[in-house]
Amino acid sequence: MPSLADDDLVQMYREGDVDAFDALFDRYHVAIYNFARTMLGHSDGAEDVLQEVFLAVARAARAYDARGRFRAWLFRLARNHCLNRLQSDRLRRRVIAESGLDLADAPSGEPSPAEQVDRDERLALLRQLIGELPERQREALALYAFEEMSYQEIADVLGIPLNTVRTLIHRARAALAQRFE
Repeated sequence: MPSLADDDLVQMYREGDVDAFDALFDRYHVAIYNFARTMLGHSDGAEDVLQEVFLAVARAARAYDARGRFRAWLFRLARNHCLNRLQSDRLRRRVIAESGLDLADAPSGEPSPAEQVDRDERLALLRQLIGELPERQREALALYAFEEMSYQEIADVLGIPLNTVRTLIHRARAALAQRFE
């Protein structure tokens, strides 16, 4: 099934072929996880977002309008789930702060020692710097650099004009270049 187009796989899934859904998952699960991890700034919720996104795909497959834009549609779902999670986290922190409760910090979600050994220091620094970018710049850059999406695909995912995508990516690159030095 690797040679089939995404829209063909969605159609096969609509017709009851569970293997087609598995092929879509295999094709995109790493990219969606990495995107969620970048958006959230940590790996704690990325696995949850991954599951939520593919559950949404399974539920919405019948409503999906096959126009050759499955990838953009999928990443838009992922983005929306990440934004919802970030909003929920902000709300939860505000409620806790307003309640005056002194709660212990949750586990940091730091990678395991084996993962730390495998990590390159420059990549860790780059991820940190990307995490410090404004949200819109971080989203656009993550889709461009990590998911290798075209500017038009990014515009579709984010629901913004093409020139805005160009500006966001340019500003993100400039900020990273300045900070990376």
